[in-house]
Amino acid sequence: MTGEKKLLKRLINGEEKAYEELIDDYGGLIYKVLNSYFKDKNKIDDLFQDIFIKIYKNIESFREESKLSVWIYRIAMNTVKNYFRLKYNKDVYELDEDYQIETNHDLNKNLQNEDSKKLLEKYIEQLPSNWQTVINLYYFNSFSYKEISKITGFPMGTIKTYLYRAKKRLSELLKDHEKELL
Repeated sequence: MTGEKKLLKRLINGEEKAYEELIDDYGGLIYKVLNSYFKDKNKIDDLFQDIFIKIYKNIESFREESKLSVWIYRIAMNTVKNYFRLKYNKDVYELDEDYQIETNHDLNKNLQNEDSKKLLEKYIEQLPSNWQTVINLYYFNSFSYKEISKITGFPMGTIKTYLYRAKKRLSELLKDHEKELL
C-alpha cells in the first residue's frame, strides 16, 4: 500500500493526525496555486481554509480514479473558479485552443541549479496566472498533461499552449537576464 493510500485510509477513518499530515503534504502546493491567482494574504488564507474544509467534508467521496493529489488540486482549482464566477458573474476561462505548439526551449536544464530555480520562480510570478498554474504543476510538481487537465479543467491543447507560451516568455526573460550579466 502506497503512502498516499495509507493516508487516504487514515483520512477516511477520521484520524486527526492524518489531516495534519495532509495539510503538511499539500498545503504548500495549494498556497502556490492560490498565490498565482491572488495577492491578498487574507483572501489566500480564506480560500486555503475553504479548500481543506471541502477536502475534509468530501474525502469519503474520493473514488481513487486518480491520485489524491490530483483530486486535491481539482478542488483547489474549482474553488478558485467558483470564487471568480461568483465575484464577476461570468466564466473565468475563455481559452484559445487553436494555437499550434512548437518549441525548442527546454526549461528542465534550468531547473537543475537552485539559483536558476529561484530566478525562474521570480519570472514565473510575472506570467499570467493560468500560465503560472500550468508551469508550476508541470515542472515543479511533475504532473502529466492529463493530470493537469483533471486538476485545472483545461483541455490538453490549452495546457500545451499555456506551457509553450510560458516557456517562450521565460526563455526571453532568461536571455535578457544573461545579457544583463555580460
